[in-house]
Amino acid sequence: MRFTFDGVRVTADTGLKNDGRGFYLCADKGCMETALKRKAFNRVCRQNIDTEEIKRVIGQALDNFQGGTDAKES
Repeated sequence: MRFTFDGVRVTADTGLKNDGRGFYLCADKGCMETALKRKAFNRVCRQNIDTEEIKRVIGQALDNFQGGTDAKES
């Protein structure tokens, strides 16, 4: 999954067209937790980003992605 940081906020980039610094994350909350522990988002975005904001945006996108996957399978 691709996300972008435009200098103000992190957003899910479902269309792969958002402006800003982009980064990819596997569709697993464990990957998000590991990246948070390693401060990978701050490195990629070259700025300190609010951890709670990252958790909210990425967590919501992962829930939507996984929900969409489950719906297609049933």
